[in-house]
Amino acid sequence: MLSGLSSDLCLMFFSSITLLAILNPFGNLTQFLSMSDGLPLNLRKKLFRYILYTALVIVLVFLFSGPLLMNYVFRISLDELRVSGGLVLVIMAIKNLLFSTKMIMKDFSFYQEMDDKEILRQSLIPMAFPMLVGPGTLASVIVISEDGGLDIALGGVIIAFIFMFVLFHFAATIERIVGKLILHIFSRIAQVFIAAMGIKMIIVGLNNFFN
Repeated sequence: MLSGLSSDLCLMFFSSITLLAILNPFGNLTQFLSMSDGLPLNLRKKLFRYILYTALVIVLVFLFSGPLLMNYVFRISLDELRVSGGLVLVIMAIKNLLFSTKMIMKDFSFYQEMDDKEILRQSLIPMAFPMLVGPGTLASVIVISEDGGLDIALGGVIIAFIFMFVLFHFAATIERIVGKLILHIFSRIAQVFIAAMGIKMIIVGLNNFFN
């Protein structure tokens, strides 16, 4: 029993690592810090919490409804989802590697002219979706659920978001200690792993499909 529990915890942990690589919290944190630069610290923390709450709800809704949509609405197989999800991850990683600097350098000074409620309302889209949670994340959640089980996927999601809640809560401190440049470097490294995971999903999907 203990060995089974330990095995499940390990699977949850590795699932959370996979999701964190795709969610790319370090890269998104640099963009969120740029977008909220100049806002009061309390408002910035509240904004980040709202983003994470919204992203978590989106992932959980898709985790529970995704297999139903896949099997009974769109009638696609898991391997077809692997290939399409892998393509999304590869394209997303290449796009972020080539063009992410433009987002970081973009002027977000118009945020300063909004009141608190307007900032929160307009920031959820695109900051929660599709910047933090995108199609690649949603496809990966379903693949993890179908491969390892709903409990493994749910545990991985919870662990990943706990880490991100801690990271985003101390975002200002991390920015002062580490700096945006180091966070940006971590983000670029993560994109390479995202592309590799996408290619792996495509290879596994094609291999299973043709066999």
